[in-house]
Amino acid sequence: MTLSDIAAAITGERMTTKYTGGRDRPSRDEIARLAHHFYETRGRRDGHDVDDWLSAEQELTRHYR
Repeated sequence: MTLSDIAAAITGERMTTKYTGGRDRPSRDEIARLAHHFYETRGRRDGHDVDDWLSAEQELTRHYR
């Protein structure tokens, strides 16, 4: 599963169409879920929360353009 697949699952995006729910950016909850996924994937090592948040925000924002 790629980051794009994860982001698509979190945002509800389907592979054939882009649905943003009428929003132009991801919600805080969507960002938080993906950032938490990054934390879990890294083995729950602390100290990267800001990096995880920014990475999640960037990845999800690409799906809203």
